[in-house]
Amino acid sequence: MAEDSSEGNDADVVWAAVGLVVGGALNAKVFSAMGAMDRDLAPVEILLLVALLVAPMIGLMTLAKHLHADVVAEKSTKATYWTTMIGISVTSLALVGITSIDDLIALAKAMAQ
Repeated sequence: MAEDSSEGNDADVVWAAVGLVVGGALNAKVFSAMGAMDRDLAPVEILLLVALLVAPMIGLMTLAKHLHADVVAEKSTKATYWTTMIGISVTSLALVGITSIDDLIALAKAMAQ
């Protein structure tokens, strides 16, 4: 039985949000380490900022699109789709140092200072 193809488009918002959080945390850590938080950014640094912010989001959405295509083609199940995507999302968040909501709050407070 084929799955509804619009369901994958609805889930893209979830993966885009996770990718945005990962990219934001990555930007905060990289630019903090560079000492670029308190000064104007050079054009190359702005390009780096945009790339680091958007790349995780595009990566997760592309992966989700391919996995959803497998579900529609009945090569995979919805359970496999969700398990794989959640596993990759949690791993991505852990790689940038976010393992709980407290980490996000601490990152937001650090950015506000």
